Amino acid sequence: MREAVPLSLQQLGIQSIYFLLPGLIVSATGAGPQEATAFLCLSLAALGIAALIQSATRGLFGSGYAICFIPAPVFVAPFLLAVPLVGLQGATGLLALTGMLAMAVVLLVPRLAGLLPTEVAGVVVFLIGASLLPRALGAAHPTEWPAGAQAIGTELALGTLAAMILVSLMRGGVSRFGVLVGGALGMVASLLLLGSAPADWRGMLEAAPWFAFPVPRLPDFGAIDFALLPAFLLAALATTASMMGDLVAFQRAADGAWTRPDEPPIRRGLLGEFLAMTLAGLAGGMAPAASSACVGLAIATRTLARRVAVIGCAVLLLLSCSPKLVTLFILVPAPVQAAMLAYVCCFMMAAGCRLITARMLDARRTFVVGLGLAAGLGAAIAPGLFDSMLPRALANSVTLGTAVALVVNLLTRPLVAQQANFILAAGPGLNQMVEDQIQALGGAWGARWETMEKVSHALMEMAEVLAGRDIDAMRVQARFDDDRVTLAVQYDGAPVPPPSARPDATDLDGPLAAQEAFAMWLATRRGSGFAQRHANGRTELRIAFD
Repeated sequence: MREAVPLSLQQLGIQSIYFLLPGLIVSATGAGPQEATAFLCLSLAALGIAALIQSATRGLFGSGYAICFIPAPVFVAPFLLAVPLVGLQGATGLLALTGMLAMAVVLLVPRLAGLLPTEVAGVVVFLIGASLLPRALGAAHPTEWPAGAQAIGTELALGTLAAMILVSLMRGGVSRFGVLVGGALGMVASLLLLGSAPADWRGMLEAAPWFAFPVPRLPDFGAIDFALLPAFLLAALATTASMMGDLVAFQRAADGAWTRPDEPPIRRGLLGEFLAMTLAGLAGGMAPAASSACVGLAIATRTLARRVAVIGCAVLLLLSCSPKLVTLFILVPAPVQAAMLAYVCCFMMAAGCRLITARMLDARRTFVVGLGLAAGLGAAIAPGLFDSMLPRALANSVTLGTAVALVVNLLTRPLVAQQANFILAAGPGLNQMVEDQIQALGGAWGARWETMEKVSHALMEMAEVLAGRDIDAMRVQARFDDDRVTLAVQYDGAPVPPPSARPDATDLDGPLAAQEAFAMWLATRRGSGFAQRHANGRTELRIAFD
């Protein structure tokens, strides 16, 4: 518990960077600071409830992972598009409707992983990390500051980032609190060198009460303009891909023997995400979304325990009842925000690269990844060009990159055969033939490197057993389905001995049957469901690999 509290505060420091987003939305309505604070308080309560739902280990909703939430950046554009036309309560009604529709899709579509494969999730995570860079650079060098203050702000941001990195690289338990310690040092330095944040900070603090329960503001469903719904649905699609990427990254960090995404927690996590989105819309708050930055920080610091998220939920719910404290979070100095964003950006881009390269990439998947990244980075580099060509919600770098990767994946997926038949002939060069054939199949299927390595090893061991029987060829049928490769090996001859139940190296010097049983154990030890059948002088061996 002594470590859990500061670790939760460290996550909260990252989350607080995004607390300004609800204020941006309210400003489109012309409301004042009090209205912005009230909307932010409702949004904070939604974040706490979303994390509680996500931490549930039983039931239909919740992945059971310690996922922290932020006001969804991808929903800023749809809100800004809708608020001037239907008002804030009409926009929250659209949000609630989007959450309900998204839950229905998650329940009805049986295999979301097929629509959003790992490499597409990697594209999303990478683009989210890259999208933090402009915000970090802007916070490090605010254009509205005087020239002298800009130079000091940039130096403070770099110094704060350096402090975070140095603390993180230190030995001992303090390394887990790099962002918190570095951020605290940066805030002290900012106060000494720049003074406090905005000029009207005193008035903002005096106007905000210490304690006030957030008052839900029901959406105005009668004001909904359904022409605006596609913008919200596109944002939900990007949220789905981002959430899946976060859950896969969390699974991979939490499980040292991870080989493939575990579908049930991912589905429950998506349902929990969209339930929280629906509740936020019904209460009159902003859409919550899993914080990829916080996931990256949790992975970097190995902060994976649910109690850290639960403590963070309690702090968020308490904060939502204190407008004065919420205002303090809004006043975090810009250089400190820049350093926090730059710190977690590194981990998110690296996590995206790992997800992209977790599978073998053939030409098709290379285009899926390359075009998705090109579209997303292009929208970030030249936003004006894409703003003039695309709807505002789609011109966002993460949304556009996700949409391009998804479309290319769906259009080209039917071109790939999920089953292959080939013959392996005994003789010199057999091992190289196996490696070449399996590499080609793995690239076409987008299978994991580890899975195809197991398949290659199994075929080599089986080929050696059959070569010892003077069987000159074996017919192989390989089928790929949802990250699983199933082998069916046929040959003319008697069945092989079953794999050794208790393999021993002395079997290699024993009778032929013991040698073959040991070889079959080597071939099947990393597979599952081994079976064989013999009929009309022909034997078939079956085994699956994940």
